[in-house]
Parts: sequence; C-alpha cells; structure tokens
Amino acid sequence: PLRGAVVLPLTVSPLGASRPLSVEAVNRALAGDRLVLLLMQQNDAEEPTLDDLHRVGTVAVIRQMAKSPGGMRVLVEGIVRARAEFLRNERGVLTALLKPLPESSDRTIEIEAHVRRLQELVDRALSLATGLSPDLKTLVSTLDDPLRIVYLLASLLDMRPEDKQKLLEEDSLTVKLDAVSMALSREIEVLELKGQIQ
Repeated sequence: PLRGAVVLPLTVSPLGASRPLSVEAVNRALAGDRLVLLLMQQNDAEEPTLDDLHRVGTVAVIRQMAKSPGGMRVLVEGIVRARAEFLRNERGVLTALLKPLPESSDRTIEIEAHVRRLQELVDRALSLATGLSPDLKTLVSTLDDPLRIVYLLASLLDMRPEDKQKLLEEDSLTVKLDAVSMALSREIEVLELKGQIQ
C-alpha cells in the first residue's frame, strides 16, 4: 500500500518502506520473483484496511533495496497495471489474485497527432524552465511508445496522486494523452506567469 503516491507502469520510482505491512511485502518479493503490487491508499491510514485501497495498481519489479533508519529504501520499476481481486490480509501479509489489465499502444493518426502535440508542449516547457533537464526533450522525441511517453511525463509532472490514479485506471490512450497534455499546459501557464512576475 502506498500513501499519497502512485507508481506508473514503464517508470522507475524510489519508495520508502517503513510500515510492517510494506516491509513484509518487500521481503517476500525479494525472496521470490522480486515482483510486488503497488496500490494507492484512499486515505493516510497508518494501517490500511482492504477498503482503504484502490483496486487498480501497478505490478512492479524491485530493482534495488537498501536498509535505512526505520525501514528500507527500494527502487521499483513499474511493469504493467493490474486489478487486485480477492484482496486478503493474513497475519499482516497482503495478498491478492491479480487480473492483468494490458494496454494497447496502437499508433492511429489521432494518437500520432496527440503525441506530436505533447512533444511541442515539452519543447515549450523546456524553453521556459531552467529546472527541466534538456535530456527530457531527447527522451520524449526518441520514445516510440505513446504509452511510455504518457507515463513518463505523468511521473515527471507535478500531477496530484488522485489524477495519476485516474490516469492509471483510464483505458483509452487518447484520454490519457489528453490528460497529460492538459497537465503540461497548466505547468507551462504557471511557468509563463512566473516569468512575468519575475
């Protein structure tokens, strides 16, 4: 269970695990196939009940783990989204039957147009922001998978966790592309306004 965070497929994220439930999940994953299901909580409960968890989350592989004071730090890479069916808590161990929710990355003309618009927005944002890495432009222009572009930008943008959760649950690629475009446009407006204020 994650508090106020969503890990998206095809992205890499650092996470802290300090709660017994999380530490146990990480240990079990490391003892097996290194896979773990990440579900966002609907609240900030220290010990979430099954009703506190969103059912759609991301299956991730644990790439690195380091012990830290009060728990551990892990680096996870999102693989695919999945729905948790039959979620159970047995003696402090959360288990679920997973139903994979594969996503298509079809390149229709409409999707191509959305991707181009996103690339233009990234260019615009980079011309305004000094803090954004120029590697980002290279990355977005070389990425061929619209889905990867969506998730990468969503993980880099200042999107609210609830919006990332909606993005994850959304099946339509065009709606996803649209949502990220809107978030990026908002970011650009903020940057332009900031420039005017300065």
